[in-house]
Amino acid sequence: MRGLNGASLPQRLPWLLTAGLILALCWSLLGPLPSGRATVLQWLAGGVDSGMLWVALAELRLPRLAATLLAGASLGMAGCLLQALSRNPLASPSVLGVTAGAQLGLIVAVLLPASMALAAVPAVFVGALLAVALCFTVAGGWRAHPLTLVLAGTVVSLLLSAVVSLLMVLFDQNVAGVALWSAGSLFQPGWRGVTTSLPWFCLALLIAWRSRASLQLLALGDDAASAVGLDVDRFRRRLLLVATLLSAVAVTLAGPIALVGLIAPNLLRMAGLTQSSRLLPASALAGALLLALADPAADWLADTSRSMLPLGIATALAGTPLLLWLIGRQSHTVLPAPTPQPQGRRRDQRLVLGMALLAVLFVAMLALQMSPAMLQQAWREPTSFAALLVDLRGPRIGVAMLAGGLLAASGVLLQGVVRNPLAGPELMGLSQGAALAVLLSLSLFVEPTLGLRLLFALAGAAGMLGILLWATRRHSWEPMQLALAGMALATLGGAMGTLVVSQSKLQVAQAVTWLAGSSYGRGWPEVVLLLGGVLCLLPGAYYLARGLDLLGLGDETASSLGLAVQATRLQALLLASALTGVAVAAAGPVGFVGLVAPHLASLLGVGRFRVRLVLAVLLGASLCGLADLAGRTLLAPRDLPFGLVTAFIGAPYFLWLLAKARRTA
Repeated sequence: MRGLNGASLPQRLPWLLTAGLILALCWSLLGPLPSGRATVLQWLAGGVDSGMLWVALAELRLPRLAATLLAGASLGMAGCLLQALSRNPLASPSVLGVTAGAQLGLIVAVLLPASMALAAVPAVFVGALLAVALCFTVAGGWRAHPLTLVLAGTVVSLLLSAVVSLLMVLFDQNVAGVALWSAGSLFQPGWRGVTTSLPWFCLALLIAWRSRASLQLLALGDDAASAVGLDVDRFRRRLLLVATLLSAVAVTLAGPIALVGLIAPNLLRMAGLTQSSRLLPASALAGALLLALADPAADWLADTSRSMLPLGIATALAGTPLLLWLIGRQSHTVLPAPTPQPQGRRRDQRLVLGMALLAVLFVAMLALQMSPAMLQQAWREPTSFAALLVDLRGPRIGVAMLAGGLLAASGVLLQGVVRNPLAGPELMGLSQGAALAVLLSLSLFVEPTLGLRLLFALAGAAGMLGILLWATRRHSWEPMQLALAGMALATLGGAMGTLVVSQSKLQVAQAVTWLAGSSYGRGWPEVVLLLGGVLCLLPGAYYLARGLDLLGLGDETASSLGLAVQATRLQALLLASALTGVAVAAAGPVGFVGLVAPHLASLLGVGRFRVRLVLAVLLGASLCGLADLAGRTLLAPRDLPFGLVTAFIGAPYFLWLLAKARRTA
């Protein structure tokens, strides 16, 4: 494609981006944007006096424009570098856990004394570096498959988000503002943030600029780059440090701006710019231009709807369709075969199920923290102190254990559909969809009834499932496409949940506690709801289990045996979303139970899905019961959400499982 002057579009792109960036910045500086900010045009019209204009420009508008340039350029270059060193177009700071690690580092910086304010960027950098290093280590290094790398990044993000939630629960007075910052914003009250971040940006920019020639060699392949004297591994480590530092600068200035690092380089490639040495500076311009356009657009939409639309949410809404499109293109590559489910030594199934049932009863008794004599007293004397303890502790234990059983059943169905043990409600976006819908009900109604919360949760999980099925329809709901698209939607659901928390009248600590999964304040109605879900939905899951056994043989074999493959897969997904919705409506989005419980059932030597389903339900109930007990006792008198405990158990276990599957592949 050539322009009027004979230059091709890729050659003209840097100049076009520069011109567009200048126009966007001028419009942001001069144009009559909403939110009541003084501009030059308003001053010329006599609507603003000179003193207000100067304050608005010097302390608000110009620092904001500088932050736009620094944050956008940092994200664009960070995405370009991460994609180059991993050869993965899906790589970006928000996908690989860098943003979550940076957020953790920022919270640590917030808790530091005021005299250590200059340590903000280093703290954010260290957190981001640890996150991305863990992601690459688990996934298998630079050449990890896109699915493995995105899986590792997603789980690292979930683990670090659990740590962030724990800190926000423990230090809610100190870091409550982080929930608002987590939605992303370029607001700058003065030059302090820009001046603190500028030296680090310049350092990263200098190293990146000096590496541009070697970056072009890396694009030729490891063997060709090594042949001309490039130390490939050392160079990749340097790029990783630079990309992480750039991400830290962006997060410090603007919060977690989602997917800009993914969008900018991929849009340039779509326009024909593929030369790595030119793609890096162009990505910086494209990232800055995207933020310069998104910031006033978010302002205009917020002013139109009379509510604030955080910048991070706006970029997530714009970037998720592109991410789904990129995931769709992965069908042109050879995806790895589904990881075989590791099986333990075969044991007597009745013995295993009996032991699991005894474990459930033991955990329930242990969590009640009452002797058999006290239980008898509570039964005989409804007004006794023992009966009061049962009324206080019984609903919490019932909610935790029943929700754990439902989520475990959902995990069994999802793993059967995707044919991979690395699947669960939280990794497929179902938990996030249900949680987002319940948050909406909490913000729209003063005290929504349990039935209303259930309707919202079911609608949210079903809506997320509908989007997931629509996004993968061209590939006939191929298992790997379902997994990748589900993780993309989970990211969007989490971002939208942050928006609801930041914009509604919900208390931050209360919302964070609920989002982590908690039994605090639950009563017998929630227990009845969950028990109804167990009685109504689990028989359907048990009926579908035989079809999941056939799906494990492959679509062609299952179809030849008379199984309606697409109908069975769709029914299993619908039932999994219903199981997740019921659990989330009562207990919140408890993480990793749907992953860990089915896998433990397989390790106990259970092969067929029907027996695995029953065993996973019992194990999920026991796991959540123990997690609730630990949350009530570990930091007493503080009450930790039991979903945080399951995340601290499940996320490391998932990462170990992923690393083990990679080593044995």
